[in-house]
Amino acid sequence: MNFPRSLRTRFTIQTGGAIVSLVVVFAIITILAVSFHLYDAAASDALSVYAGLKQAHGNTLSVIVHEYTRSVDPHIWILQHGHVILRSPNTAPRPIGPLIGGLAREPISLRLVEYHADLTYVIDWPLKPDLDLLGDLVLVMTIVGIAAAAGGVLLGRWTTHRVLEPVKRMTRSVEHMLSTNQFLPVENPSRTDDEFSQLARLLSELVQTLEARWQRDRTLLADAAHQLRTPLEVIRGNLDILRNWDSIDRATEEDSLTAMDRAVSEMITLVGDLLTLEHVRNEGPAQLQKHSLRTLLEDASEDARALNPSLHILLHDPGQAAVLIHEPFARRALWAVLENAVKYSPDGGTIEITVLPQGERCGIAIRDHGPGIPEEDIPHIFTRFYRGQNGRGKSGTGLGLSIAEALMRSQKGYITLETGEEGTTFTLWFLRAPASST
Repeated sequence: MNFPRSLRTRFTIQTGGAIVSLVVVFAIITILAVSFHLYDAAASDALSVYAGLKQAHGNTLSVIVHEYTRSVDPHIWILQHGHVILRSPNTAPRPIGPLIGGLAREPISLRLVEYHADLTYVIDWPLKPDLDLLGDLVLVMTIVGIAAAAGGVLLGRWTTHRVLEPVKRMTRSVEHMLSTNQFLPVENPSRTDDEFSQLARLLSELVQTLEARWQRDRTLLADAAHQLRTPLEVIRGNLDILRNWDSIDRATEEDSLTAMDRAVSEMITLVGDLLTLEHVRNEGPAQLQKHSLRTLLEDASEDARALNPSLHILLHDPGQAAVLIHEPFARRALWAVLENAVKYSPDGGTIEITVLPQGERCGIAIRDHGPGIPEEDIPHIFTRFYRGQNGRGKSGTGLGLSIAEALMRSQKGYITLETGEEGTTFTLWFLRAPASST
């Protein structure tokens, strides 16, 4: 069986069905109520007739009984010792069926059997007029039900049209986006701030979020392709040289292999950095734990000295400062900033590392004494693959500070920057661990 798939059709059928169901229930209750009322009225009337007969005697009783001549009048038998001594003209010679009270079948009537003195009074109250009335009532209810069904269908179609019109507008808006590949905010389909307006706002936010993510992915792909082009060209160029291996000397061969190894290392580093960025972006907020800064900073200082032994790494005593961090993320972010300071510090220079507790935050300030950052480069300093004027010719992928910022955000932290002619200070701000935290 094929069921209707249209939401409007289903709503119309459900609305019409609900109205018809209500009418049917109302009709059944009405018919039952009228039936009980008619039955009680017939029983009451039969008792009234019996009361009148019981009080009459002789000719008076005969006169009363003989007044009931029509088929719709009560049928009366008066029996004495089992024999009929008096009956109304509209009856058979004897009562049909057992002499017990209740409903009688032929004709359909309410039978009342009462005993007084040595007489038995049998009164059949015809129910045909009542049944005819009930039949008319059923016919009326049927007509009303059909009219209600038709009205319910029309009302359902009108109501669902009004209710679903905002959905139709939003559907057209989304279809337009898909057909034109232009992802714009979904127009508010309702004049009031109702559920459809809220849905439109949520769809708009979703579309804008997806558009921003797609744009970021496209930019990342383009930037990665651009960054990979140079090492790939280096590898290709040196492969061309090595193809003529029989005509090149040993030194040239070593230089080509070294260049290719360096290019491969750059690609590995680049891919690793991109995977780190993607991991941080997709994982969401990191799980934070209390950690002492002393061990973290001492390890980072030792790594910086190993990277450039000529530098003086001055670590100011961090004391017992503790922060809430994700340790691997914090180490990576700290090293990205410290490595950047090492890269731009002159040989024999000094890098200062200072802990700055401030309220609910605790900062790690890393200051170098390099050339500083030009003012026009500052807004782009955390942009992926961005290289400022002072970064031309420096090694690296251009992702270090971008990774550091992403890692700090995932730990509910951030990075601030101060720069001048005498150097640059990056400060990594973490959540300060409460004294009672474990």
